[in-house]
Amino acid sequence: MSPQSFLVTAQQVLGELLEPNDFNISTWMAMGACVMFLVERFLPHVLGGWLPFAYLGYRFVKMIVDTARLHTGSYTSLITGRWTATLSAPNESGVIDNSRQGVVLFILGARINHPLGKLSPGASDINDALQSMWVEAEANRQKWGYLGRTEALVDYSDSERTPTFWLTYWRDLKGLQEFSHSAVHRFGRDNYNARKYPYMGIMHETYHAPQGCWETLYEDFPRWGLGNINYLVQQDSNQLKAGSTLKRTSRVSTMLGRMGQDKLKK
Repeated sequence: MSPQSFLVTAQQVLGELLEPNDFNISTWMAMGACVMFLVERFLPHVLGGWLPFAYLGYRFVKMIVDTARLHTGSYTSLITGRWTATLSAPNESGVIDNSRQGVVLFILGARINHPLGKLSPGASDINDALQSMWVEAEANRQKWGYLGRTEALVDYSDSERTPTFWLTYWRDLKGLQEFSHSAVHRFGRDNYNARKYPYMGIMHETYHAPQGCWETLYEDFPRWGLGNINYLVQQDSNQLKAGSTLKRTSRVSTMLGRMGQDKLKK
C-alpha cells in the first residue's frame, strides 16, 4: 500500500470514528492543547514546537497551488456549465419536460440527545439501522421508486448537539409509503417506539411536488441532490439501465421554463 493510499484509508477510518461535529470548538481546542503537551513532553523540544508551524505552512502552500490550478488540479468535482435535473426521458424532439413527472422529497433528521453523542450506548446500533434502511431502499429502487439521497448534512447552528439530516428523493408517495412498511424500517421504528434508545430524537418532513411544479439548476457546481442520482430506465423488455438526471440547459432558461410552465409567463 502506497503512503497516499494509507493516508486516505486512515482518514476514512478516523472519519467513521470521529467527526468535526462530535465536539464543540472549545473541546477540540482543549484536546489540541493536550496533544501539544504530549508532543512537547515526549518529542525533542525543537521538533514539537515547529510542528504547528509546519502544518500551517503546508496549508498555505496548498492554498497557493490550488489557486493556481482552479478547475484543473483542484476543485475538479465541479460540473462546468449550466445544468438541470430531470426525471423524464427526452421526447421525440429531444426536449426535456419536467411537467411529465412529479417527485417526492423526504427529509429525515436524527439528533442524539446525549453528552457522549455517537459514543453513547446503542449509538452504533442506531447507525447500523439507518445504513440498513439505505441499503434496502437502494436494492428496491424499481419497486419503491427510490431515486437516491444526499450524504449526511449537519446543522451547526444547534448550540447543544448537531442534528444530522438526509434529503431523499422518491418518484411518488405510494413507493415511499411501501418503504415505510418494509421489515428493515419496521425494525428501526419498533425499537424507537419501544423507547429502546430514549435519548434518540428523530424528525421527518415530506413534500410532494406534482408534475410541472419543480425544477433544479446547477451552474459550475458539483453534482448534488437530485442532480447527483441515477435512476432506472427501461432499455428494452428485459433490461434496465442507469440514467443520469443531469441535462444541459440554456443560459437563458427560466424557472418556469424548466418546469414546463412557459405559458404561465404570459
